Amino acid sequence: MIIIFAFGGLLVSAGVTYFVMTPKYDSSALILVNQKDNTNVATQYNAVQTDLQMINTYKDIITEPVILDQAAKDLHKSGRFSGTASDLKAALTISNNENSQVVNVTAEATSPYVARDIANAVTKVFQNKITKIMANAKNVSIISAAKLQTNAVSPRKAINLAVGLLAGLVLGILLAFVRELTDKTVKAPDFITDTLGLPLLGTVYNIDSRDLKFGQARSAHGKNARRTRNGGER
Repeated sequence: MIIIFAFGGLLVSAGVTYFVMTPKYDSSALILVNQKDNTNVATQYNAVQTDLQMINTYKDIITEPVILDQAAKDLHKSGRFSGTASDLKAALTISNNENSQVVNVTAEATSPYVARDIANAVTKVFQNKITKIMANAKNVSIISAAKLQTNAVSPRKAINLAVGLLAGLVLGILLAFVRELTDKTVKAPDFITDTLGLPLLGTVYNIDSRDLKFGQARSAHGKNARRTRNGGER
């Protein structure tokens, strides 16, 4: 029973993973926040610290309607995306490593082409508009445009199959354990005589249905034979 449940869990997870869940793809563009015009070595450290402090502000602005509304309009022209600014916000992940001046703009979609286009459109609009939103914000440049990634990031097939197999295995073990606890049948005659201290009156053996039918046929054949003999004697 345990093996059956484990195999069943594997089949269910495989069915959901391959036939129900929609594959998703992502693509990332990289933005560098850096003071281009700062050539004074004495003030470079302060400039870097200023850039790092501005990154959190930039990360918030990227996902605001002032950027995403225009990005959505630009994407509509491509014909691949017909969603709203809210849809863009849900598809975006903005991140950066600690003390890094590089911001990662990642877009996720059910099409690798749409994921790439979203990341590129958002970063381009941000680069063009940030100078109008914030005074003297001339330190944003796109160092890597998003590229087409044809390998799906979800569902993670191997992990899903392993989880399904494990879930079926655990369920099978639990049901087998419960079945064993609730089973009141006597497994051996010793339980009656040794454990319960009762006398054993007899044993009924398991009779196969085919043997039972064969026995009935032999019995009927014997009766017919006796009737024939009796009829002959008459």
